Amino acid sequence: MDPELKAYLDDMRQDIMDHAEGMNQSTRQDLTHQIEAVRQDLTQQIAESRQHAEQLNQDTRRDLITLAEQLNQNTRRDLMAHAEQLNRETGVLVEDLHHQIQLLAEGVTTVRDQLGRIIADHETRIARLERRMP
Repeated sequence: MDPELKAYLDDMRQDIMDHAEGMNQSTRQDLTHQIEAVRQDLTQQIAESRQHAEQLNQDTRRDLITLAEQLNQNTRRDLMAHAEQLNRETGVLVEDLHHQIQLLAEGVTTVRDQLGRIIADHETRIARLERRMP
């Protein structure tokens, strides 16, 4: 093979490899940033939900104690029914939060899977290019 052509092809191969590596790095960085942002958002949402749930628990306890002291035995039965309703509603809220967290986790998994496919695709392309190069 002509040395000049070989040098040109070698340079082109290196340029392609450099470009592919740059794309891989960029994709990895983008996905890493996205995953970290999702992770931080999820962590913040969980912390806020815990704080909210704790505040709800404290408020509910305080309200129940105040009402229990003011009410007679018949009214206490009504109060217990109300507390059970609050517990059911809180359970629904917790289930909804769990569902949202699950959706977020599935989104993170999807992003990870997409990254894997992108990397595999780039590796396949690079392998094909390497096979074409003598």
